[in-house]
Amino acid sequence: MRHNYRTLIKEPTSRLLNHEKKHRHNIIGSRIRMLRLLKQGEAKSVREASELIGYSWRHAQKWLTTYRTEGLAGMLEAPKKPGGRPELMTPAAWNALNQALERDEIKSYREARELLAEQGVAYAGESSIHRLFKRHRIKAKAGRYQHEKSDPEVIEGFKKTSPSS
Repeated sequence: MRHNYRTLIKEPTSRLLNHEKKHRHNIIGSRIRMLRLLKQGEAKSVREASELIGYSWRHAQKWLTTYRTEGLAGMLEAPKKPGGRPELMTPAAWNALNQALERDEIKSYREARELLAEQGVAYAGESSIHRLFKRHRIKAKAGRYQHEKSDPEVIEGFKKTSPSS
């Protein structure tokens, strides 16, 4: 079934071109470009327009459906679904983790993972905790190696102290 995209797309080409330039470096610009190509007749079908903009035919088809139901305003919105699976962390687990980090109780990713498991948040391994820390910009605690037989009081004597004011 052929569509007359020149009448289906209500916005003038100049307005579409302005929006396309404004959103040039993101997906919204590609959506608007598809509409403009169809409106101007540079692409005779959605499949042809999708090939010109470098997206799949299915993407372009969904965008046209969005345009039909929501208009240009719907096309200008950012994508609705965030990518990836939802975060496992709960507010209680964040609170426990932050308190443990402030008290300097966690010295490895394994210890962080064990603490979170006690809070009911189960991560697969230390690499998962590493990615969690990286995502939330938590600096990993990189302590110095200490032999298990070393005396903590002797080690404390070698640490620098700040001069009292």
